[in-house]
Amino acid sequence: MRLVSLLARGWPVAPLAAVVLLAAGCGTASSAPQAARTPSSPSRPASAASVSVSQAPSSGALPSCRSGTPASVYTAPGVLTTVQPLDAVQFVSARQGWVAGAGRVLATADGGRTWTTQYTGTAKLDQVDFTDAEHGWAVGTNALLRTTDGGATWTALTEPCETIESVHFVTQDLGYAVAGGAQVWLSGGVPAAVDGGQLLRTTDGGSHWTRVTGAPAQAQTACFSGPANGFVGTPGTVWHTTDGGASWSLAFTEPPEASGVHPPAPDITVLECAGGNAAWVLFLGYGAALGHAPYLAYATQDARNWRALFEESYIESGARPEVHAPDGPGSYPGPFSAISPAAAAFVGYTPPLGYGAAPLEMVASGGATLTMEGNVGGVSVPEATAFISPVQGWVIGETLPSGDFVIEATADAGHTWTLQYQAR
Repeated sequence: MRLVSLLARGWPVAPLAAVVLLAAGCGTASSAPQAARTPSSPSRPASAASVSVSQAPSSGALPSCRSGTPASVYTAPGVLTTVQPLDAVQFVSARQGWVAGAGRVLATADGGRTWTTQYTGTAKLDQVDFTDAEHGWAVGTNALLRTTDGGATWTALTEPCETIESVHFVTQDLGYAVAGGAQVWLSGGVPAAVDGGQLLRTTDGGSHWTRVTGAPAQAQTACFSGPANGFVGTPGTVWHTTDGGASWSLAFTEPPEASGVHPPAPDITVLECAGGNAAWVLFLGYGAALGHAPYLAYATQDARNWRALFEESYIESGARPEVHAPDGPGSYPGPFSAISPAAAAFVGYTPPLGYGAAPLEMVASGGATLTMEGNVGGVSVPEATAFISPVQGWVIGETLPSGDFVIEATADAGHTWTLQYQAR
């Protein structure tokens, strides 16, 4: 089980006390600073019938810390553990996609015009990862689920002692996970372990996991474009492998802060792969001031040459004045979607604008072209995004002040948006 922490919606963020996570036989303590999140309205029961979840065998290369009941999470006062009703999205084609959240998985086979509830239950899900139309995984604060039939049935996999925070599968059998750490950061759209993360590998679809020997310590996020090429993000740094994790090289280090600037910890590193040796990265800073939170985005097409895409200039221009990157989408960081080595979509969050706005920025030519496409209609606080091309994509998030969670879709690069689903 994990503690999920996000940036407060427009509130200043300060370092909090230590968070202690106890998980039936595994104890982990962390004093790294984190950000709190304001509570949301409870989710509305799904209308479709629930799909039963079977339990997989518990044997594995790493010992399991799970007992018959979920472990308890203990937090410092004021730290919330909310997973939203809609919290993750992925599409494998223009027609087929999935959305997951607290107690639900939704699926569409017609590009989002209609959505079907595939799962209802106690799983609090904040990531969904499909390799094709049949094989997928849903990860959450208290569950790791797998499907081999497009979501018609979901199997609960027994997690190793180092509780899995996020997964990235290359094939239906080969996958990688970041596990361990008492805290998880979601502001970049992908669950990232704040500290203490380890890189794991599975060769049987997630039934059994082993540690990747020699992988960088303090793993936060990981992505692979194939069995050989992959990246791991650690605090403020990116590592690269070309041999499936047998060896690693330092690919990029975030520019240092100016003299006199002392953040409480290195930035969180959120990665998405884009084919071959290409990757997109969002560095998430700590703290906030006057409705602004620091972040930087970079991209590479060859794991050697890195381009600064944009920054949150209000804070970053003072913290790293030598970067001189264009303004990013919004005063707070949001989710992003890697489309290809040359293109990506980034959604931000601007709480000072009324109840908040969610600007979309499309990146092309590997970062040489940045286009602000306006705000995602109907979304005040973006949670996740999935683009399958530079023109077609989906964003899920909360709309304020109603507190509803929505799925919005665009077929014209964000110029117009269509509300496809709404939940509370």
